[in-house]
Amino acid sequence: MLSAGDFLSLERIRDQLPQELVDAYDNFQEQVNKYLKPVKAKKALEEEHRRIEEEEEQSYAKRTVEDLTKLCIKVDAPIELIRKAVKMVGFTNHMGRPRPISFLMALEDVDIIKWYAGIGRRWLNFFCCCHNFKKVKTIVSYHLRFSCILTLAEKHESTKHETIGHFTKDLKVSGVDGVEEVHFPTERQVKAMGDGNLSDPKPVDGALTMALIRLASDEPSYRCIAHFCYRADTIVYRIRFLHNHLSLNPRDENSWVLGMSTIHNNLHRKCVPLCSDHISELYMGRLTLKDIDCTAFVDVD
Repeated sequence: MLSAGDFLSLERIRDQLPQELVDAYDNFQEQVNKYLKPVKAKKALEEEHRRIEEEEEQSYAKRTVEDLTKLCIKVDAPIELIRKAVKMVGFTNHMGRPRPISFLMALEDVDIIKWYAGIGRRWLNFFCCCHNFKKVKTIVSYHLRFSCILTLAEKHESTKHETIGHFTKDLKVSGVDGVEEVHFPTERQVKAMGDGNLSDPKPVDGALTMALIRLASDEPSYRCIAHFCYRADTIVYRIRFLHNHLSLNPRDENSWVLGMSTIHNNLHRKCVPLCSDHISELYMGRLTLKDIDCTAFVDVD
C-alpha cells in the first residue's frame, strides 16, 4: 500500500506530471533520505569510501609493479675519495683551491694538457652514470682545469690571466699543422654531459701519480714498445712517479686514498721509447702500461 506521496515514484504517474514537479519531488526526497533516514545515507557514504580505497589500492599496486620492473638503482660516485685524491696529488691546496703541480713543468705544454685531460675524461666517462655526477663535473671543470692553467702559468712565469689569454679556458693548443686542438673537455662539453650508462672502467689511478719525461738523447731510435706497433720514429721517455716525489706511502691509509691502486715501484725511472701516436694515447688514457711491452725498456744514463 502506497503512503502519502509515494505515488509520485510510479513511472506511469511521473510521466503525466510536469517535469518541474517531478524534479522538485526528487530533490525533496533526497533531502528527506539524507536527514531523516541516516542509515541509507551512511551506507551510500561507506560505499563511496570503499570505492575510493579500492581505486587507491589499485593505483598503489600499479606504481609498485612499475617501480620494481624498472630496476632503478641509485649509484653515487665516492666524492670524498675523489677530493682526497685531488688534494693528495696536488691539484688543490689545503683550502681546496686549484694550485700548480711543479712536477709536470718538465713536460711539453701539450703533454701537460693531455695529462690533465686524460684524468678528467676518464673520470667523466666512468662516473657519468652516478646520481651525483654534477659534483664530479665540478671537480674536472674547475679544479683540474685551473690547476692545469696555473701549472702552465708557472712554467712560463706568467700570470693566470695571461695564460688564459694564450691558451683560453678550453686549453687550446696548436698542432703540428697549425690547426688548433682541444684535448681537455671544454666547459660547454662538460655542462652538456648528462646521465649515461655504466661504462667499462679505464684505469685512472696510475695516471694520477705518473708522468713521462721526454729525454734529450743521442741514442739511436728504438722501436715503439706499444703492442703491435713497429714504428721506429720514437722518442725516449723516463717514467717518473709523483708519489715518490711527494714522499707518499701507498701503504699508509692516512696519506693514500683507500682503494686507490698504484703502479709497481720497479717501473720508476724506467725509460720507454714511444711513437708520437702512442705517447698521446698514453696521456689521454686510451692506452695503459698494460698495453706496452715491459720487457723492451731501454737503458739510458
